[in-house]
Amino acid sequence: MPHIIGQREIAKDYNEIYLHEEDEARIAKLEMWIAKGIGEVLVKHYPNRQWGVNVDVEGRMVVITCPSLSHTHGYHLNMKDDNIESLCKRAVMAGGEILERHGLSRGRNFNPDHLETLLRDPMGDVITPDALDTVDPIKR
Repeated sequence: MPHIIGQREIAKDYNEIYLHEEDEARIAKLEMWIAKGIGEVLVKHYPNRQWGVNVDVEGRMVVITCPSLSHTHGYHLNMKDDNIESLCKRAVMAGGEILERHGLSRGRNFNPDHLETLLRDPMGDVITPDALDTVDPIKR
């Protein structure tokens, strides 16, 4: 049976899970499937931004990153017993939190050239606005 992705027909789905496979192969395919689903939802909700999704099924953790903002920091989501739909909803909220933390809009109309104007540290990560605040947060 042919598989359809987007508008294209593909000959074979190499990520299909088979019961006779080793556990590592099944887990890797499941992690890829979850990451792909979450990534597609993030791109749909927040276009013109880069998104990274790392999934660890055994550790029950999803890490959402925005590589155009930081290569070292991400938002960690505990998978709990959520299905993919619930994970995607929580991932959209996490993506919005990442954007807001860096002072960017959640809006769909976003100019990616704005990312080039942001202040960065020596590692290339964007410095968040609250990190520039010289007032001790305990004294606020």
